[in-house]
Amino acid sequence: MTEFARVAVVGGGPAGLQAALTLGRMHVDTVVFDDGRPRNGTSPRMHNVLGWDGTEPARLRTAARDELRKYPWVRVVDHTVRAARRSADIELDTSGGPWRAENLLIATGVEDALLPIPGVSDLWGDLVLPCPYCHGHEHAKGPIAVISSGAHADHVGGLLRGLTDEVPHFEPEEVASVTRAGDRALITRHDGRTTEVAAVFIPPNPTPRSRIATDLGVRVEADGIVVDALGRTDQLGIWAAGDVARRLDPHVPAAVVTAMAAGLTAAADIAAAGAPPPRGSAREG
Repeated sequence: MTEFARVAVVGGGPAGLQAALTLGRMHVDTVVFDDGRPRNGTSPRMHNVLGWDGTEPARLRTAARDELRKYPWVRVVDHTVRAARRSADIELDTSGGPWRAENLLIATGVEDALLPIPGVSDLWGDLVLPCPYCHGHEHAKGPIAVISSGAHADHVGGLLRGLTDEVPHFEPEEVASVTRAGDRALITRHDGRTTEVAAVFIPPNPTPRSRIATDLGVRVEADGIVVDALGRTDQLGIWAAGDVARRLDPHVPAAVVTAMAAGLTAAADIAAAGAPPPRGSAREG
């Protein structure tokens, strides 16, 4: 049997959960699909989140789910959305069965295409990191290395030099491996030289985790789903928020707080779009 919700939120991370809270507080019938694969799942701590600085990321998600239980209009289900199509409503093929929704918020997050350097994926989220705002302070004693090139290396290196005087830079093709050396990282170059550092920053190279945006004909560019300031896509009734959405300005950090803000903004627009017309208006008749 096909289940129905006015709004389907695909993604149970900060953007999706914040959107669900906003919709729940506006008494909008909402379902959240969570496949249990958070982007920051390998990070032992999240930082630069007011009230949660230094907390395990899973604690924020658990607290959010607990809060959502107060709102009977919101359901959170641990199902993966495998495909989507458009008919009169938006139809979702999920691991828990078929669903229909009038509106859809895509908050599926991204997969990080990490540099193909041995050891990088093993240390990702711990000693190999993407965001100076989220993790730079903890390693300010330095040195903090940057393995990157071009504009990304210049931008991240400039931010890190505000924290430490020692910011060695490596082109990706120079590096043979990155390994753990106690509580630090050891960078080994192809010529055998090594450098021990407090942490390493690399470009995350994110790509959308789910294909449902393309299933529905939503415009997707290399840097994410194209949205406006309210999270609207180019398809009526479909919004996107969080890391999967293209940032209107690339200098806006991809972070827990900005994902939550985007989720709130999109959810508020969804709620407003479905609000009853003013009494006595032409729409009401």
